[in-house]
Amino acid sequence: MHAPATLLALLPFLSTAVFAQNITGQLGDAKIITNNVPNTTYRAVLTGKVSGSLNATSQDAGKAVSFTLEVKGLPVGAGPFSAFFPLFDLNPTKYHIHEKPVPSDGNCTGTGAHLDPYIRTQTPACDYSRPATCEVGDLSGKYGAIGSNYSSVVKIFNDLYVATNPADNSFFGNLSFVIHDASSARIACANFTKVATTGDGDACDD
Repeated sequence: MHAPATLLALLPFLSTAVFAQNITGQLGDAKIITNNVPNTTYRAVLTGKVSGSLNATSQDAGKAVSFTLEVKGLPVGAGPFSAFFPLFDLNPTKYHIHEKPVPSDGNCTGTGAHLDPYIRTQTPACDYSRPATCEVGDLSGKYGAIGSNYSSVVKIFNDLYVATNPADNSFFGNLSFVIHDASSARIACANFTKVATTGDGDACDD
């Protein structure tokens, strides 16, 4: 008896997911950060055709960083499943924290690879159900890529593995944020900068 066509189509996705579950970094899983500098905000501001920002604020207990991503001007591609079944969108937009800042010439290729202090590398793909086994900087792998039929997006998520403490190897405050299109080309990037805060810990613009 032949397997249904639908099942055959799913096999590559299922096998990748099963294999990814056994992957961790050469230095082990990412650790949960518990000594973040509280109420500290870093912001990466994207300018140009793809514009927007990524705000990252450490919570007052020193554990978890809250991210708010707001982006517009994204390229729209063909992805009939993206609105209702993102897993099978073959052309998503991805976003990451990269290991180097954007160089002075603004070339996004100069940002290097993803922030990956545990030497996990990006192959195979991140298993979002086990975020500690993913690259620290693989935000879209852990919290969902942007569907290919969206030109703008707002996403809010918390991450336990990035650090606002400069002494930690998962510190991102002097690094960069990069957006990739479906071909993995780097279409936007910006450096994180520290944002001034008010007395109650809320971020404010200078």
